Amino acid sequence: MATEHHLHAPRDEDALPADELEQRVLFSLLRPAVALAAAFNVPLKEVARQVEVAYFEHLRQEGLTLQETSDLLDINVRTAKRLSQQLKVKFLRPELEHNLPVKLEFMLRAEPMSLARLNQVLREVPEDDVREAIQRLIAEGRIVEEDGRTPTLHVVKSVNSLVRDTWLARIGGLNSLLENLADVTWGRFFDADPRTFARTLTFHVRPEQLGALQCAFDDLTARITALDEEARDTPDAVPIRLSHYFAPFNLLSRRKRNGHRGG
Repeated sequence: MATEHHLHAPRDEDALPADELEQRVLFSLLRPAVALAAAFNVPLKEVARQVEVAYFEHLRQEGLTLQETSDLLDINVRTAKRLSQQLKVKFLRPELEHNLPVKLEFMLRAEPMSLARLNQVLREVPEDDVREAIQRLIAEGRIVEEDGRTPTLHVVKSVNSLVRDTWLARIGGLNSLLENLADVTWGRFFDADPRTFARTLTFHVRPEQLGALQCAFDDLTARITALDEEARDTPDAVPIRLSHYFAPFNLLSRRKRNGHRGG
């Protein structure tokens, strides 16, 4: 019998104070990262350093200046420059090679735009990075540039489901998955947004039927593609990002108990 878990805010009768709810949600979201850090034998100081870099990267992506970011993080500008360098050297390749093309394709799906217009909207992204991502999408046949007085970029394929088996693509996919988790968490806990939805099913399946889970996802993708096509010319269409994933229950915990550890 499948067990279903719902992600939702507390009911009125058992609601927490806002600051305590925020702390509990953050604590829950940190647990997967901490579980993997423990599996990799990563020291606490290194985990804290990466949290600092990730916080810095988020604020810069939100468009804050270096000084504004420094003030919010309560660090000096010299430290902020050091974090910026670490970010560029170690962590930005997945953002540039996966996340940025996905973002551009989604934006163009909503509204065809010129390269100049994209650069205006994405002021925080260097123009060379935008241009490179556009060239990659054109080469993959996912967008086209239509001639006119102002050349305009249009999406060819509607539903975004890039499948590339490289570590960069996998990290990029992980980024998209977790960004979606953050959106769902905000919508369910803090914004009471009825358009957000989350369910987790825990169930058993025979080994020879594992492939049926992939088939179920393929069927879902076909249905979503049809819904996307129906919404193509609808001005008030709601942009949705759906994450569908599964894994053996407590896979990481069981591997650790069996002596499989990183480090």
